[in-house]
Amino acid sequence: MTTYDVIVIGAGVAGLAAARRLHDAGRHVLVCEARDRIGGRVWSDASDPNWAIELGAEFIHGDEVSTWQFVRQLGLATTIAGRWDGRRIWYNDTLHDALTLFAVDNSLPPLTTIEAQIAAYAGPDISFAQWLDENDYHGLARHLADIRLAHSAATTPALASIHAMQADILQGEHLGGNDHHIVGGYAPIVAALAQSLPIRLQSVVTTIREAGDQCRVTLADGVVLTAKRVIVTIPLALLKTGSIAFDPPLPTAKLHAIRQIDMHGGLKIALRFRERFWDDTASFFSLVDPAPVWWTTSPDAPYLMGFFTGPRAAHIGAVTDPIATCLDLLTAVFGDVVRAQLVGWRMINWSVDPWSLGAYSSVPVGAHGLRPALAAPHGRVHFAGEATAVDGHSASVHGAISSGWRAVTEIEAAHD
Repeated sequence: MTTYDVIVIGAGVAGLAAARRLHDAGRHVLVCEARDRIGGRVWSDASDPNWAIELGAEFIHGDEVSTWQFVRQLGLATTIAGRWDGRRIWYNDTLHDALTLFAVDNSLPPLTTIEAQIAAYAGPDISFAQWLDENDYHGLARHLADIRLAHSAATTPALASIHAMQADILQGEHLGGNDHHIVGGYAPIVAALAQSLPIRLQSVVTTIREAGDQCRVTLADGVVLTAKRVIVTIPLALLKTGSIAFDPPLPTAKLHAIRQIDMHGGLKIALRFRERFWDDTASFFSLVDPAPVWWTTSPDAPYLMGFFTGPRAAHIGAVTDPIATCLDLLTAVFGDVVRAQLVGWRMINWSVDPWSLGAYSSVPVGAHGLRPALAAPHGRVHFAGEATAVDGHSASVHGAISSGWRAVTEIEAAHD
């Protein structure tokens, strides 16, 4: 029986980043992936020959994050999606330019510095909803704050920990503030990370048993693999379900972190139109419930992407005709041109995908500070994935990549 130096469980970007670094260092590594494809919650759809769309992770959040090294190495082009200067807001039955609206509505300008306000907070851990109450965010300002900082983090204002939000802002402050699209999507980065790696697809891991100086990894088909070390990168929701049995069992602190850190649903709808009928400089559209979050996928692409998390994802996923629901809202904003120009759509509900069961992790009130326990190694078993990012960059591709690198650093320090 072959004994690997490291078996990596999961071929999302965390697992691929870890395996890439191990492989390049001369380690004998194997990646086991439950799906029939690589990438995990990064999934580029290139069925349209002119424009790739992202069914999963889509943006680079920040100007200096780790993703940029791959963008530069591969010579990929990017575009900036303006967070406020490119935003259009539906308010009082009219679509407004955000900055123009801010100039005439005194309740809205504080939104442009909301991260700095949270960073300066000095009180006890409270919900984002309570923080909004205490700082006089009401009506439209509150709705936009929810969309910008809670909904986008796959949580709700009532659940989100202000201390966790504050820590993420402070830790990520030096990384810049723009959102970027990769022209052509994340697929080239996923392919580069996976190049020449031994990857075993449709390989569902059921048990990891540590025995002496080895780990035995059992697959659902009964195959047993052995390695000196294992890196587990499965999504937090699967750890919550106990999809992998650990022997010896996971410690109490890690189990507590698994239970307390949240992972809510996520759903995306890509609408393909014959032609663009919106402002060419628009990047984001802040609309109303049940479908308040839309964006353009590139300046020239005839796509609108709808994004839903938490209760909004559950609602859209449960309605009889989610596309009709979204088209009704968009028609109220743009008129009959919406249905007249629609030529296709695609929906992906990550909440019901068996190998994700949600969007990404978030921290509720009282759970701030638990990510290090989630990330900590358990004997010869190490953990990576966006939920284990302890540098303020969870819920992101670059956070997943850095978590994979961190797991490799732990293994290198062990000197096996």
